[in-house]
Amino acid sequence: MKKLEIACCNLDSVIAANNGGASRIELFENLPNGGCTPSYGMIKKSKEVSSIPIYVMIRPRAGGFVYNRDELDIMQNDIEICKQLKVDGIVFGVLDENKHIDTDKCKELLKLWNNKSATFHRAVDITMDLDKSIRSIIELGFERVLTSGGKTTAIEGVDTILNMNRKYKDKISVMAGSGITSGNVQLFSELNEVHATCKVIKEGNEMFGKYTISEAATIGELRQKFIG
Repeated sequence: MKKLEIACCNLDSVIAANNGGASRIELFENLPNGGCTPSYGMIKKSKEVSSIPIYVMIRPRAGGFVYNRDELDIMQNDIEICKQLKVDGIVFGVLDENKHIDTDKCKELLKLWNNKSATFHRAVDITMDLDKSIRSIIELGFERVLTSGGKTTAIEGVDTILNMNRKYKDKISVMAGSGITSGNVQLFSELNEVHATCKVIKEGNEMFGKYTISEAATIGELRQKFIG
């Protein structure tokens, strides 16, 4: 069954994802820097208003994906909050200093999560060996990997993504993300899942500027093109 995941960084987007017919939400904050863990209040309220599954990003800061012990402690605390609030899944990725999957730290976090539903995010796209990384992610027990095929956008990495899916689709769900719209989603028709923001820019005030929300109509159009 095909699924559309919408990346949401505020409550308006969570509501739009529900109204637009999304299958699942990835919840985070700090969209300009690729996303970080949202607040307790944001997670709690999103769970209250959403009728579709919510996966929470576990990422303590912007920048890379190599984390020290203190940062791992923060991630563990955030996972405990997710357990308390009964979120449906978590999204994270940990690399070592050589840009390989840090399997020990990933195991540690997955164990704390009781090895429930988890997505390995686009940290995979900056690893040294994408195919080796996918095999490691499979062995760790992640249910899906979000990827742009090692490129800046999924459109640029489409051939790699499709080949990855053909090779590993019986072992893990390969979900394409980054730059996917209703105008290009047909390129990913072989996949079972895609990830998008369907964002529009809203005007803020002069001091704090514009902000981004997902739009229900745009989500609905993308859903129609991908799922039918």
